[in-house]
Amino acid sequence: MMRHVDVPDEVARVLARQVRSKGCSGTGRKTAKLKKLAMPKYIRVVAIVGGKSARTTLVPAGGGRYRVQINAAQRKAARADVGDVVSVDLRIDRASRSLPVPPDLSAGLKRHPKAWKAFQALPPGRRRQLIQWFDSAKSPAVRQKRLDRAVDVLLERALLRRR
Repeated sequence: MMRHVDVPDEVARVLARQVRSKGCSGTGRKTAKLKKLAMPKYIRVVAIVGGKSARTTLVPAGGGRYRVQINAAQRKAARADVGDVVSVDLRIDRASRSLPVPPDLSAGLKRHPKAWKAFQALPPGRRRQLIQWFDSAKSPAVRQKRLDRAVDVLLERALLRRR
């Protein structure tokens, strides 16, 4: 189970102000003038704990508060567990989180225009998940097998969306 740290309100306000001024919120969408005054729902950050950094997101914890997840490597580096006090350095993450589409996946999907269109319509997180799954296969045979499976799933998704 992932451990978390509640982010102090004043820290969250400073980070939110930086996000609003630089336009680097989790959604990447422009907001209406009124919404610029509100706290963003998610704030992309780099969290450093015990010398280990991780790209993560501040998530709403209810009541206008935020929390940040601490992964196992960070927890072990800090030699901490549930209830222990840790120091967390948070910095706004301005780098893009989109992954490049591997050439063989792109070429394979483009041979099936409906599958390519369904891939393009996937939310960013789902697209990233599919790319990581595909890219984790190293041998050409497994990559081809995964490409075939991805095309099947995307074509099925395209058919279901038309109904």
